[in-house]
Amino acid sequence: MTESQACTTEKPSSGAPVWQDDSAAIPRERNLLVAWWIALVAAVAVVIIAVVFKPDPYAELLVFIGDGLVVTFQITIISMSLSLVLGLIAGLGRTSRIPAINVVASLYVEVIRGIPLLAQLFWIYYALARFVRLGPNVSAVVGLTVCYGAYIGETFRAGIQSIPKGQMEAARSLGLSRAQAMRYVIVPQAVRVVLPPVGNEFIAMLKDSSLVSVLAISDMLRRGREFASRTFAYFESYTLVALIYLLVTLVFSRVVFYIEQGMSRQGKGEPVSAMHRLAALAVDAVVLDLVGLVLYGTIQTVAVALGFEQFWVVVAIVVLGLAALYTLCFWTRTSRTPGMMAVGLRIESLGGHGLSLKQAVTRLLFAILPVPGFSLLWMRWSLARQPLHDQQAGTRVVRE
Repeated sequence: MTESQACTTEKPSSGAPVWQDDSAAIPRERNLLVAWWIALVAAVAVVIIAVVFKPDPYAELLVFIGDGLVVTFQITIISMSLSLVLGLIAGLGRTSRIPAINVVASLYVEVIRGIPLLAQLFWIYYALARFVRLGPNVSAVVGLTVCYGAYIGETFRAGIQSIPKGQMEAARSLGLSRAQAMRYVIVPQAVRVVLPPVGNEFIAMLKDSSLVSVLAISDMLRRGREFASRTFAYFESYTLVALIYLLVTLVFSRVVFYIEQGMSRQGKGEPVSAMHRLAALAVDAVVLDLVGLVLYGTIQTVAVALGFEQFWVVVAIVVLGLAALYTLCFWTRTSRTPGMMAVGLRIESLGGHGLSLKQAVTRLLFAILPVPGFSLLWMRWSLARQPLHDQQAGTRVVRE
């Protein structure tokens, strides 16, 4: 057996073979977690020190780019949602047995992946304006959607093809058509495979969304550039923008890790940490943000037509009510929200059955009162290592 082979065997004195592979050279997860915490704490410390000891310009700059961060998230979430739909269609087309559909899907993937994203944005906003004029926000969403739809399409194709052929054969033998087998058997299993890579694509899109600043969109990077042009504080502006991007991507990279862990069913039955709960909350926040954007646009349109200026109050009330309804419905019907499902968590009562409406309401109230986050901090002080809302509602969160 040569040195290039991945596995080798050695026979110790007992004569039992011992297998060694290249995974021994891969750092343990604990080391990666330590590195993540060092990067996160260092970035947060630098931002705090800069704002406290040099408020001019850092404090003003932090407020100035805040709305740009909101725009960045809005464009990323909308584009990612559309990219998932387009990517699923492209992935199904790439696995289709109909030559015409397969060729069209393959052509789309090959062409789009061969053109840089910045070039696509320029073409959609400037070149396409000869035929149809699109606004900067629409152009940015279309560009990101078309570009990442091709990459996600390949992710879906790989996920579908990773499902054993026996699954399709078994479904067909039960009388399902190929379309029904794909819908009810293959695609649901493929989603579990592709969810972690899609999370990585979300992080990549979040960073690439900085390119939309060339279309005069006031995202975080453009807001930083506007501040620098006005004050000539280029070092301070771009340093803070880079640190904010780093903090956001660090948080979501950890969320993606817990999604990978949940999809692979690693650590089943082990205690649920606060980080698992926060990762699930982050996924749910993204889902609710997408719904909130639709409601915001609808309420804003109606409010402008009626001449009502304080429409943001209505938006806040509606979004908070929707978040509560979203949480209670999923807790009582499926014992988990979409975020918990992604991370591999489930809520159950101490008796092992699902939650009643009373338990769900109690759990929600203690989760947000007296202030959101206090209940999770209670885990540090509780002898049972359970958050306050679980103790009061008689529930527990388990890993599937």
